[in-house]
Amino acid sequence: MKTIVINGSPKGEGSNTVKLTRAFLSGLGEADARFYHLADMEVRPCRGCYACWKTTPGECAVRDGAKDVIEALRGAELVIWSFPLYYFSVPGLLKNLMDRQLPNLLPFMAERPDAHGSGSHHPRYDVSGQRHVVISTCGFYSPEGNYDSVCGLFDHMCGKGNYAGIFCGQGELFSRPELRRRTDEYLALVETAGGIQKRGFPVGGHAEFDGAAALPERGV
Repeated sequence: MKTIVINGSPKGEGSNTVKLTRAFLSGLGEADARFYHLADMEVRPCRGCYACWKTTPGECAVRDGAKDVIEALRGAELVIWSFPLYYFSVPGLLKNLMDRQLPNLLPFMAERPDAHGSGSHHPRYDVSGQRHVVISTCGFYSPEGNYDSVCGLFDHMCGKGNYAGIFCGQGELFSRPELRRRTDEYLALVETAGGIQKRGFPVGGHAEFDGAAALPERGV
């Protein structure tokens, strides 16, 4: 399976979320998945010039690191979006990349098959078999009620019910070596989710983990 990971954390490889993502990949059997660490790349904001639709169809006028990711998205079978929750949404680095996906869409408005929103654009390339998984950590005790904006964004981008999400609270615990025995229980759950994906993870589901799921003592 051609799997890519888009890491939207400003901490790059040092991201707490990446630890969960690598556990997921281990369960999936895709340890060699291609990582794109946006923190190590130059990804400038979209200019809104529409050159990718009018002047050079399918090609962005901004020449930077986003080009490789945009092209990789066209051929990936599984796309994993890995990022921490920043102010109830995605980090700015990742939003820049998301905005730059316009070359992969056609300029014509169309009705959405899932009837979500008031319209959309058909993909320029055949990505009909592509699957998406969203993996994110947050600093709140529980992710419950804190991912409304993220889910709304991916509902529009991937199609409502066309992606799976793994949202984990207490993300900062993964930066504490003395808690490794307990956080390893978190990672084991995420690795199990990767194994489920390998067998055909049902899209449209969101798995939410908080301290009660893997860390018996509340308030650690």
